[in-house]
Amino acid sequence: MKTRILINEGKHRLANAYVMNPGVDAEELYSFLTGVDKVAVFMNAEKEVDPETEEAYFKLIDKRASRVPLQHITGCQSFMGYNFKVNDKVLIPRQDTETLVTEAARTIQGIPRKRQSLIDRLKKRDSVEVLDLCTGSGCVGISLSKICTDIGVTCSDISEDALKVARENAAELHAKAEFCQGDMFEPHKGRKFDVIVSNPPYIRKAMIQILQEEVKDHEPVQALDGGRDGLDFYEIIVGQAHKYLKPGGWLMVEIGHDQGEELRKMIKDNGRYSPAEVIRDLPGKDRVVKCKLL
Repeated sequence: MKTRILINEGKHRLANAYVMNPGVDAEELYSFLTGVDKVAVFMNAEKEVDPETEEAYFKLIDKRASRVPLQHITGCQSFMGYNFKVNDKVLIPRQDTETLVTEAARTIQGIPRKRQSLIDRLKKRDSVEVLDLCTGSGCVGISLSKICTDIGVTCSDISEDALKVARENAAELHAKAEFCQGDMFEPHKGRKFDVIVSNPPYIRKAMIQILQEEVKDHEPVQALDGGRDGLDFYEIIVGQAHKYLKPGGWLMVEIGHDQGEELRKMIKDNGRYSPAEVIRDLPGKDRVVKCKLL
């Protein structure tokens, strides 16, 4: 069977299984299996595929057709231009979350750096300290560590399995980061940060069962479930972040597209922060809420 026909058959099988973007996934799985990029696939469209490769390819197609996420088959997901390892212990990084990283990076780079003492320089202390709360795969904190200069990043999560993935990603990407296991702010008592970022669970509990099978059946519920109204983790973050921020420190969280006004009100009612700014993602949906400790 020719490469072109093989991939078209894969696309057809995925479409019949109601997989989103069947053509893209069919090509991605062939590239993953053979180790060749999409350009090479296109250039060799008329090349005959050997029976062993054909058999292995359709096994991958069948696995994807059963609604196993593409990223769990390939083991990685691109985010902010970096490849992150993923598995069923962490949330798969979404493009939506790049809005949080982009805004956080812009804010961090705008923070004035204080002149360091000789002791600070000798001990290689960073000028700006960042906490990535609910880090999961580490995609937010590690990306910030790669993008921004002169910062220290602490990645925190309640799941040791998730932190194992995050540590592997940091090592693979040669990123400097500290990792802490514990429930929300518990591991950080006595510490102060210039910036706290978080992509916490924010899906309403009742909505989880109507999510795509790839999400509800294969991604960790712990990373999705935000409680009855989706706001459980925001209440903790907004209620406690002031204890862990330096004066004038920044708080930035990702939100669901319909949670901007609820978060804005929560921050206003707290009284410890500046009026919240709601930042939209590329499709124009509310995606990040940002405020400053007064």
